[in-house]
Amino acid sequence: MIRQMTILVLVLTVKLSCLGQKQVESRILSSISLQVDTSVITVLPLDTAECWDFKDCKPAELTNGDLTQIEELLRKCIDNYNPGQEREFNEIKAKRPGIGINKRDFVIDLTRYKRQYIAVTNSKGEKEVWVNCFCATSINYWRKEVVFVFDGGNCYFNLKVNLTTGEYYELMVNGDA
Repeated sequence: MIRQMTILVLVLTVKLSCLGQKQVESRILSSISLQVDTSVITVLPLDTAECWDFKDCKPAELTNGDLTQIEELLRKCIDNYNPGQEREFNEIKAKRPGIGINKRDFVIDLTRYKRQYIAVTNSKGEKEVWVNCFCATSINYWRKEVVFVFDGGNCYFNLKVNLTTGEYYELMVNGDA
């Protein structure tokens, strides 16, 4: 019995050192079911031909912790974005009091948006996610295909988050035609 345990420990040690700790953790975590509100969020696979503007990337899996961090970074990004938009709304409204503008067309309220996530591991070994957000509810294919539109205002925006560094970047809010 002791000999069998020793062999098992030795095999596991060799396997762990060969695979690398991160790969083992990734395989273990991938078997845990993600706790996601599928009425709002979908995780799409990486199309390696496009690589979503990431350099030398490969597909990555998301954990529940990653989903929480994505949400935190997304909220931080929008919290930094909205004050400037609110100022712009107030300036336009003050200059043209009779114009029919809606604050909702300037400020992003995340409760209005569905989200698509595509996760990658970049050339530095960092996990990054492309986050695509949209408020259009008439789009039925959003759980399986990336939603791309031109214009549409702040009803469509996307950004990238780096889960390894805890940073967000490249926020792109669509314009109005």
